[in-house]
This record gives sequence, structure tokens and C-alpha cells, in this order.
Amino acid sequence: MNNLLDVKQGVYCTINQISEYSPPQIKRRLLDLGFTHGQNVRIIGQSLLKKAYLIELRGYILTLRKDIVSYILIEK
Repeated sequence: MNNLLDVKQGVYCTINQISEYSPPQIKRRLLDLGFTHGQNVRIIGQSLLKKAYLIELRGYILTLRKDIVSYILIEK
């Protein structure tokens, strides 16, 4: 299974699930933000040191740290 970091910038992909290895608090927060199965998501940009990512989801843009983005598993 691929995570969201494996996708090129600007390409839409579909969320499959949140990793079972993610801490429960992070998993709950991602689900509350709308990272649910079947949603389209894309990476818009990243910070200079590649530690934070701009992500578009459900018509809004948010910033997440690299370690949190790695828990989002996608379908190609």
C-alpha cells in the first residue's frame, strides 16, 4: 500500500485508509478533518526542508507535517 508521500505534487489520488500503525489520537484527528475512504486528495506544495505539506481535501487546503502525511494510505 502506498502512502500520500509517494504521489507527485499536483496529482489527485483516492484515500484508501489511515494506517493501523498511526497513534489513535492522530487517526481520530485525520478522520475528523475528513480524511475518509474514497475522498480525493492532492499535495499542492511542500516546505523548503520538506517537513510540511500543503494538502487539498474536500475543497479546502491544510498543512500537515511529513510524519502525519505518511499515515495516509492511498489507491493509485
